[in-house]
Amino acid sequence: MKYLQILRGALLSLLLFINPLMAAASSSHEIPDELPELEQINAIINAHEAPPGVVFVIYEYDESALTWIMPRLVYYVTLLQQRFPDLTVAVVSHGDEMLSLTKENADIYPEVHFDLEVLVSELEVLFHVCGSFAALNDVEESDFPDSIDVVPFAPAQVEDYKSLDYVVIDAELSE
Repeated sequence: MKYLQILRGALLSLLLFINPLMAAASSSHEIPDELPELEQINAIINAHEAPPGVVFVIYEYDESALTWIMPRLVYYVTLLQQRFPDLTVAVVSHGDEMLSLTKENADIYPEVHFDLEVLVSELEVLFHVCGSFAALNDVEESDFPDSIDVVPFAPAQVEDYKSLDYVVIDAELSE
C-alpha cells in the first residue's frame, strides 16, 4: 500500500512537470534550445502555491543578447502562467541588450520586438529598462516602444521587487 502511495505521488509530480511542457510545446512558440533557468522555473511550477511574483533580471554586454533570451522568457512565462494564471511577472533589463529594444533598432532585431509584444500584450509581463543606462548611451525614454517602462535606476527596481518577495531569476545568455 505504501508503495502505491509513493508511485501515485511520483506520477502526480511527473504529470505536473510534463503537462506544462506539453502545453507550451503545442503553443505557437517553439521550445528554445537552451533553457539555463529551467530548474528555477520548475521549482516555482512544482510549488504548492504561487510566489507573490517573478522578476527576470537581464544584464548583458551584448546588444544582441535578447535574440536568445526573449524566446526563453516567452517560454518560461507561458509555463509559469499555465500553472499560476494570476502570477505577476516582470522583466528588468539594464545592460547593452536593452539597446536592441529601441524603436530605431526594430528592423535590426524584429524577433526581439515581436517577443516583446508577446510578453507585454499577450502575457501581460511588466517590462522595465534602466533610464540611467539609457541616458549614458544617449537614448531617451521616447526612443523605446510605449510598451516598455523606463525606470530611473534598474537596480532600485529589482530591489523593489525583492521587497515584495518576488522570486528573482537572472536571465543569462547560457549556463
